[in-house]
Amino acid sequence: MKVSHNPDEVIALVNDKDEVIGKTTRNEAHSKGLLHRETYCYLINSNNEVLLQRRKNNNLWDHSSAGHFSINETYESGIVREFEEELGIRLAKKDFKEISKEKISLSAIKNIRIVKIFLVKKDIPLSNFKINPDELSEIKYFNKVELKKLLLSNELTLSAKYLIEKYVLPILN
Repeated sequence: MKVSHNPDEVIALVNDKDEVIGKTTRNEAHSKGLLHRETYCYLINSNNEVLLQRRKNNNLWDHSSAGHFSINETYESGIVREFEEELGIRLAKKDFKEISKEKISLSAIKNIRIVKIFLVKKDIPLSNFKINPDELSEIKYFNKVELKKLLLSNELTLSAKYLIEKYVLPILN
């Protein structure tokens, strides 16, 4: 298993068309505002509840799983790996349905990235997860009402707030 948030992890440097034009480290991409790739996933159960994770490094709620991936990985293999690393459950690539791909830049750390957003619709009880204690402090399912309250708070990462409002809330009943 790789080191959580390794600043020296080598990732793809891409252009606006998402074509690989080189490589860089995660730290350099963030410190210099270099365009790179990330992948995000939202797990939704049959009760229309969305799993979110509380990040240990900033105590904020975030996507169900997310992350950077190596220059040799695809978005799809990256999200499968990230889901397993963070949540302790291995899902098949077919469980992840791409719902969008876009360029976003929302944070003060110059995190300019092209992201693919995936959706997993599956019933997985909280007791089945084995969260990575180096990255996460807790996980929780949120219903639509709870998500709307969370969106009004300062307890969500900027990217999760943006993507939940844009993509997740509209598909919840």
